[in-house]
Amino acid sequence: MNRLIKVVYRKEMKDMLRDKRAVLAIASYAFGVPLLMAFIFFLMADDRAETARSTLALSGGEQAPGMVAFLEKQGLEITPVVSLTEPDTLPDGADAMVVLPDDFAQKLRMGESVPVQLYVNEASRQQADRGGEVRAALDAYSQHVAGIRLVTRGVPLGLMAPIMVNTSDLAPSSFINKMLGNSLMLVFMLAPFVMGMSVALDALAGERERQSLQCLMAQPISTGHLVAGKWAMVASFCFGGTMLAVTVDLILLQFVPADVLPFKLQLTAGGFALAVAELAALSMFVASVLLAVSIHAKSFKEGQTYMSMMMMAPVIVGYAKMYGENKLPAVTKYLPIFADVESLGRIFFDGTPDLAVTGSAFLSAILGTAVCLWLTSRRLSSEQILSEA
Repeated sequence: MNRLIKVVYRKEMKDMLRDKRAVLAIASYAFGVPLLMAFIFFLMADDRAETARSTLALSGGEQAPGMVAFLEKQGLEITPVVSLTEPDTLPDGADAMVVLPDDFAQKLRMGESVPVQLYVNEASRQQADRGGEVRAALDAYSQHVAGIRLVTRGVPLGLMAPIMVNTSDLAPSSFINKMLGNSLMLVFMLAPFVMGMSVALDALAGERERQSLQCLMAQPISTGHLVAGKWAMVASFCFGGTMLAVTVDLILLQFVPADVLPFKLQLTAGGFALAVAELAALSMFVASVLLAVSIHAKSFKEGQTYMSMMMMAPVIVGYAKMYGENKLPAVTKYLPIFADVESLGRIFFDGTPDLAVTGSAFLSAILGTAVCLWLTSRRLSSEQILSEA
């Protein structure tokens, strides 16, 4: 690195590390977002019971010992109860309740259809899932009884299921993995913007507001070296804060129960190294964009307005990638931000990076950085910037 660039870099780093706003921005995003995700995972867990078995309160079970044995083999825990009237609530500890009529055994022996009343409570996702599990077990028992009746009458069981359908998913990524991957990658995409916004604003817009930018430009240093030093400082904040957020998120995911999120990271050592390099390139690009926006602001407050509008860009790109991917042209996945979301999603959740998409992410970041730094240097070297109030 050029000696003059190092001087500017050290000066800017010392100033920004003393700025509480910059440190607070990094800490709030790096630790606040993972805590928010932990809260969401807690809500998704929905007060899971200590046991994975669903509990069924069964009234009239003495009439159907075969049914009780079948349901227990299906993984249900059967609790006998007495129900003479329609209940208002489920018995304590029960996920569902089944009431068998008094003539259940007689009608079953005669081959008649028997009405069975199932009571569930779908007040939460977990309770709805448990009720659905009980309903599926009852349907399986009904099919089991129907199969026995057909066999005793000499009817092949194949008549009940003339077509056997086997499903094979040809998608490179499952829907759950892709949606969660894109959501998590959106968090990673926003990280360098949030981490570098405050320091980028203070590096140029703040200097103009304090009228100290003229003093820097009067020093024996070229505009290019001045911009490069400030850009290196902003890029350091972007990359350091992003890696902190990524590390905290990855650690958090290790503690998420498998039954809450039915997937696991497919991240390898080589994939993680590639992801770090890609995030470094993205941080350099974002830092150059932030400086290009900051140089056009006359004050810190005005710069915040510009930055808030610019922050909509990665959000729009992220949501378009998540919810409208099938409607977007194929070329969009090679564009900036789009390529990063796609590439990092493949690295983290599939373990098989797409080299074409990853290469386009690196190339777009390098080209974008060069263009933004050139525009910033050109704007800073203009005499008009010194005369603007």
